[in-house]
Amino acid sequence: MITIMITAALLFWLLQKTETTVSGNSSFLMISGKAKFAALFFLIAMTFQAQEKTINYNVLRNGTIIGQMQFYQKTNNDDVFLKISSKVKTRLIFGIDIKTEEGSHFKNGKLISSYVKRQVNGKEKANKTTQLVDSSYKTLAENKKGQIKQQYIDYNLMLLYSKEPVGESEVYSDSFQQFLVIKKTNNHSYRIVLPDGNYNDYHFLNGVCQKVELHHSLFTINIQIA
Repeated sequence: MITIMITAALLFWLLQKTETTVSGNSSFLMISGKAKFAALFFLIAMTFQAQEKTINYNVLRNGTIIGQMQFYQKTNNDDVFLKISSKVKTRLIFGIDIKTEEGSHFKNGKLISSYVKRQVNGKEKANKTTQLVDSSYKTLAENKKGQIKQQYIDYNLMLLYSKEPVGESEVYSDSFQQFLVIKKTNNHSYRIVLPDGNYNDYHFLNGVCQKVELHHSLFTINIQIA
């Protein structure tokens, strides 16, 4: 990001320079015009490259890091691709090794498809997909088919990590495959109660999720920017 900002500043200087150094010499004017076009083209290319971002999080329990999570977002014109991957190792009565991967594809602000995969101690515990088909969504959870009679989904739990839910009253859970209510608890803080009775608190700064508190009946897990 810093490199892009520096490059943009240099390009701005170049454009200013080509304008202020133009003289009556027509050939020099032509070169300056080409330089301006090349600078603008390069700036546009750099802007498109800037549409990828990765945010790394630590996963903590009782103040101890027990894993990592990574959020990735790529924007390409009208397409937005999201991916979350995490690895967590902890111990309750016995050792638990959890690996999770989630992905989403939005086009023109509409969810096209998403998936959730989770392994616990090497065994598959979740394999769910949501797919837009015609004017509704088809779901699949452990080979069980379902349907969500919704014309479009424009906000899901994955988007919470890069877009504060300002003005949003509900969010789609790709894991539970249903809509959940968003309740504002403080400035830039929101709570989502899950169907199993547990709840998550999300905290934002400048539109980016800084910390998530996962409140379970038996424990609390914190996910915060590394």
